[in-house]
Amino acid sequence: MTQLIQTTSLMGFYDLVNQLNGDADTLLRRFDIEPDKVKALEGVLPYRSTVRLIENTARLLSCADFGLRLARRQDLRALGSLGTEALNASTVGEALETISHNLYQYTGGFQISFDRDDRTGHGCLLFDTNNGCPLPPQSAEWIMGLTQRAMTMLSNARSAPVAVWRSCDVPLHNSYHDFFTAPVIFSRLRDALILSAEQLDKKVVPGVKPGCPGAPRPGDATEATPQQETMDLKHQVEQLIYHLLPVQRCNLQEVANQLGLHKRTLQRRLAEHDIIFEELLDDIRRAHAETYLAEPNIPMIQIAAQLGYREQSSFNRACRRWYGITPLKRRRQLLKKEAGAAPQQAETEADT
Repeated sequence: MTQLIQTTSLMGFYDLVNQLNGDADTLLRRFDIEPDKVKALEGVLPYRSTVRLIENTARLLSCADFGLRLARRQDLRALGSLGTEALNASTVGEALETISHNLYQYTGGFQISFDRDDRTGHGCLLFDTNNGCPLPPQSAEWIMGLTQRAMTMLSNARSAPVAVWRSCDVPLHNSYHDFFTAPVIFSRLRDALILSAEQLDKKVVPGVKPGCPGAPRPGDATEATPQQETMDLKHQVEQLIYHLLPVQRCNLQEVANQLGLHKRTLQRRLAEHDIIFEELLDDIRRAHAETYLAEPNIPMIQIAAQLGYREQSSFNRACRRWYGITPLKRRRQLLKKEAGAAPQQAETEADT
């Protein structure tokens, strides 16, 4: 089965590559990733292609700390639906448990294990592949850096881990202390963050978090034009729909809660611009269904769950409404169309 990862994992990729004087579009296409998909940060990507992209971009652009630089440009939205789930935890430790237990919603390519010592309260967050092998070096530093960033955002307080373990034998660069402000120990069997009881017991701050949908960004204008407000609100609602679908809590009330608005207020503000929440939700589900169905190895029950349906039968009814056929028949149509396009593309490239 093809392992997937949410496209939000490449949040900030364009900004970083441009800063390093690279060509992001060329790099993405080189590893069979569609640039428009990364620009929109929607849907899923092949996990192996994403890892190859991160590892090789570091090499091609001579950037030894590429993984940490990418993490520095990301926030909780990079974790997709996991970021939303983490926000509902009481403490940072509970949020990390939620992330480790539900990582399959984000990717099946690697795992995060969270263990806590009952005596001291200290915790160990381990990062590795599903077969127990270390992650590729840049990818390991990216996900470790993103996890550290997420902990800071959840509690709105900067706190360093007790120690950082790296499976590589020697440092890849000299940016570790600047990022983690903690001792880094090399030649460990596994990559890990060692966390103090104080850090794990920090309360998750309620309300809108920095870097989350709805949070003000540095440099935002104090007053937006009506057109800007409409686009911002619609974009925020769309992003929240995407994040909430896999946890099957996507409804108008929950989206309003995430935005800090009353349900009727959000409904009214959307209606002022001829936006109906239920129609927007249905459009997003249909668009994502096309993406998932075009992947031959994703089980139908997993697609139904990713789209927020509790029952496979609900997804079946939606497909009949959208396409007039079952999900399986729609998948066959998409795969047949893709297979027919491949020879035509090869012929075109041969003529050029």
